[in-house]
Amino acid sequence: MSSTKGKIKIVIADDHFIFIEGIKALLKDINEVSMAGEAADGEQLLEILKSKDVDVVLMDVNMPKVNGIEATKAIMSNFPKVKVIGLTMHEDSKSILDMMKAGASGYLLKTTGRSELLSAITKVNNGERYLSNEVSMKLIDRMLDNKSEPVQSADVRHPNITKRELEIVKLIAQEMTNEQIAKHLNNSPMTIITHRKNLLRKIGVKNTAGLIKYAVQNGLVD
Repeated sequence: MSSTKGKIKIVIADDHFIFIEGIKALLKDINEVSMAGEAADGEQLLEILKSKDVDVVLMDVNMPKVNGIEATKAIMSNFPKVKVIGLTMHEDSKSILDMMKAGASGYLLKTTGRSELLSAITKVNNGERYLSNEVSMKLIDRMLDNKSEPVQSADVRHPNITKRELEIVKLIAQEMTNEQIAKHLNNSPMTIITHRKNLLRKIGVKNTAGLIKYAVQNGLVD
């Protein structure tokens, strides 16, 4: 592919030049993506988005002037077609949740490798969500920490999701297999598979990472 046509256009927003150079080096020889720009803070990033056609932003959380969370909110309001992936050293659940609630479609740690980075960019650009395994585990831990919160309150806000489906969401968060969930709920594995498919269809997500993000953004967990 000799031109940028058809490529995923990327902007990196980070106040550490050395990190930007590292990401550029990782993506340098990948035909599927092209660099559309780089920003040292959220304010600069928003100016770039006004003048350039961008598909995906790799966003740091802590930046001067306008931080990654506020910049993500601004992107969702003003450039809704642009996808955001949080790419930071912050693996605490609060930073993850804040970015996701702001509208980020993915979250990776800065320790991620080339293959996972490309996978995340591609999936997010295609309208999917992507959380690294480490990030998913952090969110699951957060969900388990709050498992004593009554799920009945969620029924009122989300009437299309049944109490049984909410039970299954909690069990999925505990990394139970379909067979284990079936045994726990005294159902057949096929019944659980059907419930899972219905959950993904109702919520409009494709995988467990999307399910967790929905649960966080919609108040199923604190």
